[in-house]
Amino acid sequence: MAAAAARRRFSAVFTVASSVRPRLSARICQRPSTWTGDSICRGRRYGTVASTSDGGNSSSTSSRGSSSTEANSRFSVPRPWSKALGPDSTTAKPSSSSTPRFSVPSVLLPPEAAKSPSVHKIHILGDDERSRFIAHALSGVYDSVEMLGWKRSSPSPSASPSFSSKYRNVYKSRHGDQRRMKLEHLSVTPKAITRDDNSHIDQLLVAGPGHDAVEALQSVKHRIDKDTTVCLMTDGLGVLEEVRQRIFRGTESSPSFLLGHMSHRLAFNRGQDSVKELRFGKTQLTFGDFGRDVEKTETRMNFVKALQGVKDLNSSLTPFDKWLHFKLPSVILDSVVEPVCVLLEIPYAGLLRNPAAQRMMHRLLTEIVSVVDAMPELEGSAAIRDFIRGNRIKQLIYSRIMARRSVPSVELERQIQNGLPTDVDYLNGFFIRRGHELGVQLPTNIMMRDMIKAKHSLAIEKLNSYVPVEETSVPSHMSFRYRTLPASSRGKLV
Repeated sequence: MAAAAARRRFSAVFTVASSVRPRLSARICQRPSTWTGDSICRGRRYGTVASTSDGGNSSSTSSRGSSSTEANSRFSVPRPWSKALGPDSTTAKPSSSSTPRFSVPSVLLPPEAAKSPSVHKIHILGDDERSRFIAHALSGVYDSVEMLGWKRSSPSPSASPSFSSKYRNVYKSRHGDQRRMKLEHLSVTPKAITRDDNSHIDQLLVAGPGHDAVEALQSVKHRIDKDTTVCLMTDGLGVLEEVRQRIFRGTESSPSFLLGHMSHRLAFNRGQDSVKELRFGKTQLTFGDFGRDVEKTETRMNFVKALQGVKDLNSSLTPFDKWLHFKLPSVILDSVVEPVCVLLEIPYAGLLRNPAAQRMMHRLLTEIVSVVDAMPELEGSAAIRDFIRGNRIKQLIYSRIMARRSVPSVELERQIQNGLPTDVDYLNGFFIRRGHELGVQLPTNIMMRDMIKAKHSLAIEKLNSYVPVEETSVPSHMSFRYRTLPASSRGKLV
């Protein structure tokens, strides 16, 4: 009797211990399924939901049969917590923490959560074709993207910036294949910058001409602090130095900076009211501190990873010398070829049969190469040395001229004729400033910069000399008030 009672007590204790064993379960699809084209989860970024449980301590004892059945199941999916709950071949080691360690599956953030102030947003500042293309590409992966349209509606500094309501579509290639193009509606609506908006900006990408960067950042300076990461993807060189000098000099709220450059060829298409991708390219990023702000590397890396997650941008992080090697061809073309075309008033094709123009380009290129070769941050760079020495750079300029020989006009000429600002201070002007610091003389570049500025001033004076005329149509029912009768018929009226 005593032995039977002991067995019953042991059986009861074993049954109770088995009944209170916590189980973590999830419904798993019994057959593999593929994401459809209209699935909300395809290509989206996920957020991790962290949860804790007080009674989550699980016993290390479990039946070997149930674990074997789960492992050998035909439709079994490895679970992060199965090893923690299942028996080990040896004695389970006691955990040092009372909280069980297991991974929680990710969930998709809904659009309402993405609009929450606590979610890190990616802000795009600009109103050109590049900013619209980047905003649309990011919105295809991330829900929390906001585009701040930048367009100065009036030459007055006190005027509030606005944005253009045109070009609400994007005509781009399918995964870089130019033979397969598709037209998509711009998924991010540009938002006008308001002075009363004081929400913090965590990640900001500035795109557009170099001369607009300082004024654009000045409009959102109150929303930027030391925890902000700013990526300057503007034209020209020397924009970062001017931003630090004119906006964040002597302030403790200076953000961390990234420098970016895109080789995608984009253009506005009026017929389709879209931004058209003419050529698929690459995007390269680099740190803009040259050894400073090392403690902010983690914050900037989060921004870099966000850009790398977009296939349409084809982004990568490179050292500064390789990034400059990637951007130098476009900068040299705008500093050597376009000013000569504007000064001589000839198209690209005219350079091929004009020896004097070719000698002028050669002098400009020689001075620029001497400055790049003397820059201390590029000392020992094999990529820059191989690029500026030899005939590679001359062959590149010739190929660019041949590619544009059918273009009737130059972009710099159009800006000067319309009295628009130019980036000459961030092209030839950048090399002139660096040459002055390094003791390198650039007389041809100085002359070219002054000639472009003089021609720009003459164009503005000519535009200001025109008498403004406003044409107003008079409604038909009010014509008798504003339209006079001919002189021959005035005397006949009584």
